[in-house]
Amino acid sequence: MPHKNSVFVKTTFQSSFHLHNYATILRTLQALFGDIKMDDVLPKIELRANYDLFLIDGAKSKWQDLIPADLICLAKHYSVVIFNVDKEDVCEQNLLLNHFNGVFYKSDAPEDIFKGLIRVDTGELWFTRKVISKAFNDILAVATSFNNLHGDIELKQDYYEHLTKREKTVIHLIAQGASNNTIADKLNISDHTVKTHLYSAFKKTNSRNRVELANWAQRYISVLLPMGK
Repeated sequence: MPHKNSVFVKTTFQSSFHLHNYATILRTLQALFGDIKMDDVLPKIELRANYDLFLIDGAKSKWQDLIPADLICLAKHYSVVIFNVDKEDVCEQNLLLNHFNGVFYKSDAPEDIFKGLIRVDTGELWFTRKVISKAFNDILAVATSFNNLHGDIELKQDYYEHLTKREKTVIHLIAQGASNNTIADKLNISDHTVKTHLYSAFKKTNSRNRVELANWAQRYISVLLPMGK
């Protein structure tokens, strides 16, 4: 028997999602969870444990390169699925590697959405087999590079030892999708200082722009950039 708990749907209520797909999602959620909460903002942190699943309406969002920091943080602690997006506006591998549980596209058939929600409810991921396979291979490649860190002088010295503590903090925030203004406010520094740290980080990590820096950080940050150091 499906359990009867709660699901939270973050939506603007002005979505262009096909009505029959929305109806499919709502009927499936009612069958699986019973209690559905819909709002255009996420619940307060202290209330999030009340929900078993979060569905995020990604209409008109462009998350191909960077995912919003608040959603990354949410996905680290809860089951999160993105829906109502175009395939060119998201990168499944980025979602998967950032702990999201699945994605439903505008073009998905209602029966696929129904099947996917049931799979997610039972703890499975809803991504294409190709994406899961590629992500797994990338993780293996990264693990291999970690094992070879001591013998890799360029990676060891140029890619993380020369980073300052503040540069590491800025890179962490960039990896979460934070803007320059957000970083400046959080660290209580000027926008110009943020740019200075960014340019230095670009050089030290051999990144050409903030997207490359974010991709580099999301791959290596947990091992190469410990925040306590």
